[in-house]
Amino acid sequence: MIKRYSFIALMASILLVLAFYWWFQGDLITTALYIALTIISFFTVPLLYRFAGYSEADDIEWLEEREANEHIEMRERLSVIKGELSELSLHEGVRQAKVLTDIIDDYHSVVETRFFGKANAPVTYLGAARTVQKHAVQNLADVVAVGHSLSTLTHNYRQAEEVENAEQQKRHDKQTVLYETQEQRLSSLLEENNQLFHSLTETAVEVANIRSFSDYERTDALARLVALAEIANKGGK
Repeated sequence: MIKRYSFIALMASILLVLAFYWWFQGDLITTALYIALTIISFFTVPLLYRFAGYSEADDIEWLEEREANEHIEMRERLSVIKGELSELSLHEGVRQAKVLTDIIDDYHSVVETRFFGKANAPVTYLGAARTVQKHAVQNLADVVAVGHSLSTLTHNYRQAEEVENAEQQKRHDKQTVLYETQEQRLSSLLEENNQLFHSLTETAVEVANIRSFSDYERTDALARLVALAEIANKGGK
């Protein structure tokens, strides 16, 4: 919004300078002084916009729109992931997709009812919680990829059992190692998500119980959530 008002102010300033120059028949000194005054006036627009509180209102509106869009996008992605997990018969993954959907819905409700339109909202919590949620969604997407690789390895493993030559036996042994490695990765991803869910739920409960958002910024739960968010950011790079 401020960009729009600044653009309007800029266009108006240019027109006024041209009109001033024409009116005073090209008096360069007077025009230069007027231009200097115009520049000063132009830069007061964003300052007045901020001090009048309009900038904060724009920030809140932008946060609301971003939160609504992210909520829809994450739910849609989770729905697709849950369907793929179901097709792969990864029941723990399906359960986690349902749990994460509930966590995201609860978070969205809390954000709408407790944070928007309120002063001193815990921005650190909002950002950290969303980062951890996205990481958990990505973990489930990785579970789908691992599930497909396990399905392929299982198919190849059965084919290898039907032949007895030495070369095929080597491939069979290698695929056995790959299968075990992928199973370990699958278990690791699911276990990590369980830990993320615990942290998200714990911090959400604290948010519901605190009286002052400034008090929440000093809680241990927030520190743990921020640490998880930092790990998630590093893992996503």
